[in-house]
Amino acid sequence: MLRVLAAGACALLLSSAAASGQVRNSKDKPVPLPLPPAAPSESPARPNGAVPLPGSETRRRPSSDGRHLGLYRLVRSNETDTLLRVVEDSFRSVAESSQRYRSVAALPEPVSGKQGCGVSATCLAALGGAQDVDEVFAGELKPYKNGLTLKVVLVDTRTDRVLGSDDQVIESQTDQEVRARAESLACRLLAGGDCTGEALVDLDLPEMKLIVDDRPLDRAGKNPERLRLPVGAHTLRVVVGDRTSLQKPLLVTRAAAASPVLFAREREESIVLSSARDLPLGIDGRPALAPSLRPNTPARWNRPAGLAAVALGVVAGSVGIYEGLHGRSLIHGANASFDQRGAYLPGDLANIQSGKNAASAGNILLIAGGALAAAGLTLYFTF
Repeated sequence: MLRVLAAGACALLLSSAAASGQVRNSKDKPVPLPLPPAAPSESPARPNGAVPLPGSETRRRPSSDGRHLGLYRLVRSNETDTLLRVVEDSFRSVAESSQRYRSVAALPEPVSGKQGCGVSATCLAALGGAQDVDEVFAGELKPYKNGLTLKVVLVDTRTDRVLGSDDQVIESQTDQEVRARAESLACRLLAGGDCTGEALVDLDLPEMKLIVDDRPLDRAGKNPERLRLPVGAHTLRVVVGDRTSLQKPLLVTRAAAASPVLFAREREESIVLSSARDLPLGIDGRPALAPSLRPNTPARWNRPAGLAAVALGVVAGSVGIYEGLHGRSLIHGANASFDQRGAYLPGDLANIQSGKNAASAGNILLIAGGALAAAGLTLYFTF
C-alpha cells in the first residue's frame, strides 16, 4: 500500500515538473507578430544628386468613362499681360464645354523664378503625370513680326506623345481677335473642330450679297443679318450688282452676338464696309451711320432716240416709195398719150417733167429713210 502511494506521488511530481517546464518554454519563445507589408522594390540606382522628375512614378490608366484633362497655366500670379489672360480663359471655356473630357483641371503654377514648360511635350507630360491627368493642353504666345503667334499642343501624359498641335498668326493684337483665334485652336484639338459662333452684320439693302471666305453666303433677308460660322477669323465682302466692297476681317467667337460688328452701305462711288469700332457713336451709344445712297442712274437716251430715228426712216422711206410710184405714173401717162396721137401735148410734157422730179425726190427720201433706220437700230442695240 505504501508503494502504491509512493508511486502515485512520484508520478504527480513528475507531471507537475513537466507542466512547469512547458510553461517556462512557452514564455521563453517570443510570440510571432504579424509582418509589415512588403516594401516596394527599390528603383534602379540613380546617379549621385539626381532627383526623380515629377510624374516619373507609375501613372494610372485612362478612365473608361472619359479622360481627365490638365490645362497648363499661362498666367502666373504676377502676370500683367491681359492677352495671356484672354487666351487662358478661352482655353478653359472650350475645354469645359468639350464632351471628350470627364474633368478639366488647371495644373499647378510653375515654381517662381523657373522657366515654364512652354510647349515641350516631355515637360508637359511629366507635369500632367504628377497631377494624375491623362492629357495636357498648353499654349504659347510669342511676338511675330508686327503681331503675335499663338501655338497650342495636346500631349498624352502616359506616352509623352503629341496628340496634336497647331498655330495661328494674330495681326491686330486686340482682345476680340486673340479670343477668336484661341477658341479656334482649342476647338480643333479639344472638340474636334465642332465649335460654331455667330456674328451680326448690318446690311440695309436687300440686294446686298455676302461673300464669306471667298464663297457666297445665302441671306435670311433680315437686318442685321445673323451669320452662324465656325469659331475663328474669317473674311467678308459685300457685293451689289457688279460693284464690291473691300475685304474686311470677320471675327467669330462662341459668345452670343449682341450688336453688329460690320456695317455695309452703298455710296455713289463704291460699296463701303465699316467696322463698328471705327464708326462714331450716336446719342444712344450705337454706331452712327447714314443709310445707303443709291447711285443716280443716268437716263438712257439711246433707245428712245434709236426708235425715233427708225420711225423717221420708215416714214421717209414710205414717202419716197410713194413719190417714186407717182412720178412713174405721170411719165407712163404722157408716153401713152404720145403713142395714141403720135405727138406730146403741152400737158404731157409738164407731166413728164413732174414725173422726173417726183422720181428723184422719191429716190432721195428712200435713201434718207434707209440711213435713218440704220442709225436708229445702231443706237438701240449698240449703246
